[in-house]
Amino acid sequence: MNYPELWVTAAAAAPVVSYFLGRLNRWAGAIAGAALFSFSSFMLAGEISAGAPIIALALWVAAAIAHSVLLNGAAGAAPDRSGLDASMSRAAALQEELSLIKLEATLNATGEKRSLAVYSAVKLLSETVEPQAAAKQLGKYLADYFGTEETALYMAGAAGLEPFAQGHKAEALPGLEKILELTGGFPAAAGEFSGLVVAPVSAGDQPLGLIVLRAAGNVPVEHAARFASEIAFALKRVILFRQVEWLSLTDGLTGLWRRNALDEKVREELRRAAAFKTTVGFMIADIDHFKRLNDTYGHQFGDAVLKRVAQLLKAGVYETDFVGRYGGEEFGIVLPRADSAGVLRKAETMRARIEAETFSQGLEKVKLTISIGIAHFPKDGREPEALIAAADKALYAAKESGRNRVVDAGNL
Repeated sequence: MNYPELWVTAAAAAPVVSYFLGRLNRWAGAIAGAALFSFSSFMLAGEISAGAPIIALALWVAAAIAHSVLLNGAAGAAPDRSGLDASMSRAAALQEELSLIKLEATLNATGEKRSLAVYSAVKLLSETVEPQAAAKQLGKYLADYFGTEETALYMAGAAGLEPFAQGHKAEALPGLEKILELTGGFPAAAGEFSGLVVAPVSAGDQPLGLIVLRAAGNVPVEHAARFASEIAFALKRVILFRQVEWLSLTDGLTGLWRRNALDEKVREELRRAAAFKTTVGFMIADIDHFKRLNDTYGHQFGDAVLKRVAQLLKAGVYETDFVGRYGGEEFGIVLPRADSAGVLRKAETMRARIEAETFSQGLEKVKLTISIGIAHFPKDGREPEALIAAADKALYAAKESGRNRVVDAGNL
């Protein structure tokens, strides 16, 4: 082994020793490096002469050891976190600001959605000429505004409050009777009752409707009150429109449907029966000798008779049946999904009931009878005109055979 080369290598390795020992303690590393270089130089003293090479090596080792001391000092000292802390504080502030911006944007979006929903609802109610067709779209606006499908709008009608528009899950709400029980009748102001938000829609002292929805904890009562207030005028228009429409379709004397409404009902039920393979019964009832009654007792008494006969006919059928004034002293009755035997029984019951009725005129007691013609879809006619013509033919046969009787077109 060439010892001079070994000690030269050891002297040159002094900075390396200084650095790695300095990772534990920088001053211990510096001393160890300096000691190694000094010892190596001592061992080389007899081998090499002083001069530029040894001086250069000494300077390089000294510089390297000093550099390792600086490196290890920087590594061991506590890092300067002031800049990092400032950056993190700024980042936290920005995050908080961003959260506020997101919240504000969400609130604005929610507010805009509610504003759009109430605007659309008012516009729809203000422009519609088909309230029933508009009800479905209005149900969507209710759900959009309140953020729940468990919502419904009841509207004032001839028989009181009745369902008008609703969300897809409105069936989960209690019935109207239960709601009015919870609120103690039609409420004077919006409020929360047993988990329901209820808001009255009114114009002055006139009740127009009732908004009901499930309180999900995020539907303030004031939102329901605001929606009710916004749509009040438009809902009143719909109610007035329906009243006018009802008056145009009903007979002012008897309260029954007019001829045009009756014809439309026949067409509607025949379409439905054809689609679902069911039957429809149709009757035409005519008061016997009505002209003689008018001539004898006057038109005022005749009008009273028409009103009473209309009441008796309507009382003799189901709510799903349709009774209208066909013209003069004739009445038409549409009986959906009725079989032949059932229609005949109803007709005979109505005929007998009117025959048993006593109509008063002053001190006089007047008895009346009616004749009824019956036809059935599809066997007596598949088109509205054919069905009505068959019933009319059966009525004529009842008149010709003595009156006060029921004739089925199928027996002619």
